[in-house]
Amino acid sequence: MPFKPFFSIIIPTYNRSELVKISINRLKLQTFNNWECIIVNDGSTDNTEKIIGEHIKNEKRFILINQKNSERSIARNNGAKKAIGDYLIFLDSDDYFESNHLEDLYNEILKDNRRHSMYFTNGKYSLNDTEKIILNEDVMYPIPIDYFLNNSVIPARVCLNKTLFNTFSFDPNAIIVEDTVLWTEILDIEKIKFIPITSVIYNIHDDNSVNIQKYNAYFKRLSGLKILFNEKPVGRKIDDKIKKKHVNRCYLGISEYYNFQNNKLCAIYWILKSIIYYPDLEVKHKLAKLLFLINFAKKDENI
Repeated sequence: MPFKPFFSIIIPTYNRSELVKISINRLKLQTFNNWECIIVNDGSTDNTEKIIGEHIKNEKRFILINQKNSERSIARNNGAKKAIGDYLIFLDSDDYFESNHLEDLYNEILKDNRRHSMYFTNGKYSLNDTEKIILNEDVMYPIPIDYFLNNSVIPARVCLNKTLFNTFSFDPNAIIVEDTVLWTEILDIEKIKFIPITSVIYNIHDDNSVNIQKYNAYFKRLSGLKILFNEKPVGRKIDDKIKKKHVNRCYLGISEYYNFQNNKLCAIYWILKSIIYYPDLEVKHKLAKLLFLINFAKKDENI
């Protein structure tokens, strides 16, 4: 009888040889064994492929796919096409599971009689090997359409029925928020259930794509949210006040990025933009930040 896994775990990775081996090794420690893992090497230019090969040698449940660099959404979608499990889990290559994660998730799904198309769990931050619970969620049903906009649910916390990918996939144009967009689209028409287990570890490090001191993550988030709000049918169901709150937050985040880059003029521009377009949101904070940036810019001119 051919091998039929219950879970297909898909790991996209790019130049993370030291981190992906941790994700792989923690998978090997799972107390539940009926799974496959598809690792999609997204055109890495370091020794990622070599390290993966060393760590999955003689491991039949692991499959390595190499593709040219195409970003993580396409990597995940390509992995999903190859998957043969009943349920898909998308694990980023810098995150990992505690040993009981798949077993607990499996038991909860069976207890639910597989009635839901999507499940999501809780998780923990890990900073310098110190774990902290993200939050103790008490999800209300029905889950509001803006839930995944207002709550950070990383891909590793989500488990999807494989059949969903006949209709849905990650949008490669919605960078940074591709997961938020997909979860919201699914929430619009499918049953979703929260499972209160905390065995997903979200690894915080300097090279996280959402690190605004290093990357202009909010600019990419803004572009992705515009796709959700303006191009996706579900976007019409999201309250305009919620949309404005998140766009305003992006403007402030972009300003913070330029501030970290010591580009005060661009930082001022994005604060002014948020004041002009959203004068009723975070007024005191924005004015205080604007005055600080202007004074700092003046001091730079006098030096």
